[in-house]
Amino acid sequence: MNSKQDKSKFLQEVMNGKLSRRDFLGLSAAAIGALAFMPGCGGTSTPTNKPPNVLFILSDNQPASMLGCYGNPDIKTPHVDRLASEGVRFKRAFACNGLCSPTRASLMTGLIPSQHGIHDWIDDAALTVAGWPPDWCAVQEFRTLPLTLANRGYQTALIGKYHMGQPRHPMPGFQDWITFPYGHTMSFWSNTIIDNGIEYPLVGKHIVEFFAEKGVEYIQKYTGEKPFYLQLNFDGPYLLPPTNLGRDCNRFYLDYFGKDFKTWWPRSEFSPIFEQMIGGRPDDPKNQELHMLYMLKQMHLDPESMANTTSQNAVVDYAVGLVMDALKKAGLDENTLVIYSTDQADFYNQHGLYGHTNYTIPSSLYDCVMNVPLIMRQPGTIKSNLASDLMIGQYDIFPTILDCVGFGNVKIENTPGHSFAPHLKGQSLDNWKDEVYFEQEESRGIRTPKYAYWKRLQGFGPAQLYDVESDPGQNYPLFGHEDIVDELDQKLTEFFNGHADPQYDLWKSGKTKSFTGRTKAVNELIKTIHWELDDTFKKPFSEKV
Repeated sequence: MNSKQDKSKFLQEVMNGKLSRRDFLGLSAAAIGALAFMPGCGGTSTPTNKPPNVLFILSDNQPASMLGCYGNPDIKTPHVDRLASEGVRFKRAFACNGLCSPTRASLMTGLIPSQHGIHDWIDDAALTVAGWPPDWCAVQEFRTLPLTLANRGYQTALIGKYHMGQPRHPMPGFQDWITFPYGHTMSFWSNTIIDNGIEYPLVGKHIVEFFAEKGVEYIQKYTGEKPFYLQLNFDGPYLLPPTNLGRDCNRFYLDYFGKDFKTWWPRSEFSPIFEQMIGGRPDDPKNQELHMLYMLKQMHLDPESMANTTSQNAVVDYAVGLVMDALKKAGLDENTLVIYSTDQADFYNQHGLYGHTNYTIPSSLYDCVMNVPLIMRQPGTIKSNLASDLMIGQYDIFPTILDCVGFGNVKIENTPGHSFAPHLKGQSLDNWKDEVYFEQEESRGIRTPKYAYWKRLQGFGPAQLYDVESDPGQNYPLFGHEDIVDELDQKLTEFFNGHADPQYDLWKSGKTKSFTGRTKAVNELIKTIHWELDDTFKKPFSEKV
């Protein structure tokens, strides 16, 4: 590349995804440096400045209502609150699914479950039982955020929970890889760590703090030669048993033990739906579903479990503080885009429910679990102390990150997402649709500023409509209102008809990549559809750039 014209042509090929991964990785450091981009949301190319670093912190099952900056009066989250005060806090960001594997896949691909094929959590044990390849990744055939950035000169790392494939092999695009073998966290205090191919036990240290310390090490060792993308996935606060059942010995537990939380913790009776599912049967640890219900019942308004759950939020906040302090000490504050969010939330007795959206059939897609925290911060580039009402879907985050680091014209095939990067600078967005969409196997939903509408696959019960302006807790479903239902139903139908991939559209006899007992149970309830396990792991890895 000796001429400006050659560089311009080459750059256009990279941006349009026409250059092979092998060709790109074969470039000299000088050639890659010549293609660097101006830092900052919506930046344009420049031959001198590199793109900003990206630190994406993702918590696990964290309700926005358990963060101080989202209005919680009792839980102390000073470090996350500071992020919010120094950046943009989105009040209406929504998960596209109620479970971890699907939402993490959507964050990495910009696609919805009916496009990427993960509709439920991936069963760790089933990966081995089914004989899936040791390097299998559930989204390997799609463009992903880490691979897109790695192919454009970023050094990349995942530290923390994975849950999108075989954990002992890095997801394509990640160069540093520190995780643990499980999706369902059985203990905060006794775990096996997979550290760039080396496995060792971690006993006596809270795993969220361990992952934070590894994040600090990564920042401290950063040389500045390339921009970094660090995906830091904390597997807390979690909210599920056995980790959140009863007492815990974390550093904040005693700060919360004995508090009643009456101003915000729901005092509903334990769900009659759950009682019906238990059906008077005695607890059986060998029956996974039944045993989970019994543990949830034990957690119901249990003071020790409540202190456990709330203190785990404080642990996550403490971990955020460690990493942000390291970022500041390294002088990387202004040239690092920091994103804080969660995969999806869990119930903590709203409507008498605990756990995930799919613990009931049909699924329960209430705002308290679908509305997730989302904070974005970069001093000098992103506006500070802005609370935004913009409706954001998880599928919008991938294109926004690309836009923020200067790769806004990279095409993400078939994504329903759009960049809201200009909004982070206080600029207006043209033609932004103030509505988001989500799905949970037999249930699909649309959320607008005024309404939440859930539609069910035939055979799973009636649709539900809520006026969230007058009934934010969604306690009183609306009846009638045919004109509103018709309008929202049409939008919902058009969205999924326009974006769902038939091979993964469960409403049209599509397949799923997820192994779950619930999928089998749902399949038994409605015999007219035939969901089957997808075989994409047999396909060659797609080297999308």
